[in-house]
Amino acid sequence: MNLRDIVRRIQPPSATEGSAIPWADPEFSARMLKNHLSQDHDWASRRRDLIERQAKWTMGRLAPGARVLDLACGPGFYTQILARRGFPSLGVDISPASVEYARQEAAKEGLPAEYVHSDILEFTPEPEAFDAVLFIFGEFNNFSEVEARKLLAACGRALRPGGQLILEGYTYETARDTGRAPASWWTCAEDEGILSARPHLCLQENHWDEPSATAVTRYFTFDEATGEIRMFRSTMTGYTRGGYGRLLAEAGFEAPKFLSRSEWPVGGPFEGQLLTLVTKKLKK
Repeated sequence: MNLRDIVRRIQPPSATEGSAIPWADPEFSARMLKNHLSQDHDWASRRRDLIERQAKWTMGRLAPGARVLDLACGPGFYTQILARRGFPSLGVDISPASVEYARQEAAKEGLPAEYVHSDILEFTPEPEAFDAVLFIFGEFNNFSEVEARKLLAACGRALRPGGQLILEGYTYETARDTGRAPASWWTCAEDEGILSARPHLCLQENHWDEPSATAVTRYFTFDEATGEIRMFRSTMTGYTRGGYGRLLAEAGFEAPKFLSRSEWPVGGPFEGQLLTLVTKKLKK
């Protein structure tokens, strides 16, 4: 890609244009893991004290020995806490570095926690093998509505009748405001950026597609040394509370309960952006 390609780029952007964020790339995955492990911010993973509070709330809803599936588990922070308290857990994530880290940490303590390296869209869980599914921190909104339906159907198949789904997603307004945000740019020194380990300039622009309720973000990185330009994209699909409820009903779940901030604190940077719900798989 060159500067002419950027000048002549298609507007508005397509949700399938360019390269998706390379979550499965080993080098990108390693850079992300560093951010997951950081205790200086909450944007890749929450800081440990907040994770502990959320995990404690989760455990309060589970019967002894309940088995938990964590979709997009990252480095396994939640599953390891749950496993230490006697809840066997399975985590699934597309990031090779995060999965390897989670496996090593669980092995150190001999925890009943296992990890699968897989795109969660391609993962096939054992039918009715779990008492609870975690799908948190807005990962749900990275997928299109068609993909979201597929994921919720998989959650339903994984759960025993009466099993619980804890889903944390972005509000409709957050997705809309993300798509309407003005373009911006920043620079990254060596080993400071996520999209590249080399010094680079990054341009970001956003678009809001009202019919699909999807924010599309394009990132253009300019390598300082080589002049190489790369483009990446991400998407965020927005849902109202009613929209979440309709998707869950279609997948065979009860009407959701939306949690208060005292029950499930989302963390300061995400206040007003994320909402958390709990629902149960309908009994046959």
